[in-house]
Amino acid sequence: MTVELQNPITRTRNYGVDLLRIVAMFMVLFLHILGNGGILFEVEVLSPHGIVAWFFEMATFSAINCYGIISGYVGVNAKYKYSNLVLLWLQIAAYCTLITLIYHLRYPELVPSSAFLKAFFPICNAQYWYVTAYAGMFLLMPLLSGGARSLTKKQFKLTLIAMFIALSVLPSVFNRDIFATLWGYSALWLSFLYLIGAYIKLHGFFKNSVKVSLALYSICTVISWAVKLWEEHISTEGKYADLASGFIAQYSSPTMVLSGIALFVIFANLKVSPHLHKAIKIISPCAFGVYIIHAHPLLWDRLITYRYAHYINYNPILMMLFVLLTALVMFVLFAFVDFIRLKIFELLKIKQLLLKAEEKLLGGE
Repeated sequence: MTVELQNPITRTRNYGVDLLRIVAMFMVLFLHILGNGGILFEVEVLSPHGIVAWFFEMATFSAINCYGIISGYVGVNAKYKYSNLVLLWLQIAAYCTLITLIYHLRYPELVPSSAFLKAFFPICNAQYWYVTAYAGMFLLMPLLSGGARSLTKKQFKLTLIAMFIALSVLPSVFNRDIFATLWGYSALWLSFLYLIGAYIKLHGFFKNSVKVSLALYSICTVISWAVKLWEEHISTEGKYADLASGFIAQYSSPTMVLSGIALFVIFANLKVSPHLHKAIKIISPCAFGVYIIHAHPLLWDRLITYRYAHYINYNPILMMLFVLLTALVMFVLFAFVDFIRLKIFELLKIKQLLLKAEEKLLGGE
């Protein structure tokens, strides 16, 4: 039986993937407000509030995996540029330095002058786990992309299946971080996701992949949610309590991997109206800036840490509506701030200067 493939390789811009960058970052905000914001810590899992909150937690948990897959999809055939990592560092360092300066002027006793050195080297100091992991993966990208392009489709597929079993299935079954993926918080894990995105770019989608992906995403979400409720049940009942470890709510769990792939396939096949192209082109580059701003350690305590636990005082529907609105306000505000940052970088021609410096350093290669 032969399966018809729809090859997504194209020179035109995939606005569905750009839209996923936006949606995935909104999902990250949603996760942070639910989790670090205090809601999931205050509700009882098996209460009406807990059941609803944990369903949305599981529905959005694969957002970070989506970003890793996007990296491979757009990077496997792209020209490797060291300047891109420098540009990322400048973006983060600019925000970290500015935020540290503001807090230093306002709270000098809490933010000493020594904090500026840490702010200027955010990757080395692991202020953002994703950025540090991404930087490690970035250094491996030429090898990852070259290896992906050199493998046959069958070899590539078998490699990914083996990696999926080793890095996702076995750690979940044995509840041990066997190969030190840090449960999805590492360069190794992002490299695996990069290869998934590269495979999709190089070898396309199965026919009817959107319908299959919608079903897969729904099934994985429900399974993750049900397992979380089951974990809580056996924990409170005192039965098999050693199994109730929260293994399903990890980036590296099988359901989260499959959910991330399903979401990516859905958006990559999305037919985006031309009327939305301009807005997506403007907003998409600002999505990652939303993460950099709201996850800064100084702002994190002010904006996120246990700031939204009081939402559980409302009924479950209103609670989730407030979470949605809070995430929306944060996204719009911080995306606008990063839009200004982008314009300043364009005015200063930062990217062009870095590219020229890279060309000069590499001898025009």
